[in-house]
Amino acid sequence: MRYLLDTSMLSELVKSTPESRVLQWFEARKASELYISAMTWGELQRGVSRLPKSKRRSELTRWLEQLQMGFEDRILAFDQNVSVVWAHMMVMTEEQGKSMAAFDSIIAATARAHDCKLVTRNVRDFAKAGVNVLNPWQDQ
Repeated sequence: MRYLLDTSMLSELVKSTPESRVLQWFEARKASELYISAMTWGELQRGVSRLPKSKRRSELTRWLEQLQMGFEDRILAFDQNVSVVWAHMMVMTEEQGKSMAAFDSIIAATARAHDCKLVTRNVRDFAKAGVNVLNPWQDQ
């Protein structure tokens, strides 16, 4: 099984008290099963860059560097294949009179194009995408 980690999953890891169910979920997986999208990578970069210069920002910058090394060949790009999946997914949701946030739609399309289960706390954000979703905060 391949898992695409949403931003909420990675952000949980750097909280002062991360949710134990999320930590258990990570511990039960092999690193080779875990992927992130380039969009998630960008969201994390933006979040850290927006922080004022501080000890916390420095710590998170180091964490991002470690994360990049750990995921070096498992950061999935928004490429031509993903863009085609995204286009079809957006037409499908629009025909149903629904819409999706731009970032979420790109993450969902990445999961679909790479046959990954999307792991997130924000299940509602991806409900319209037709993507297989897992919420470790609830699903066990």
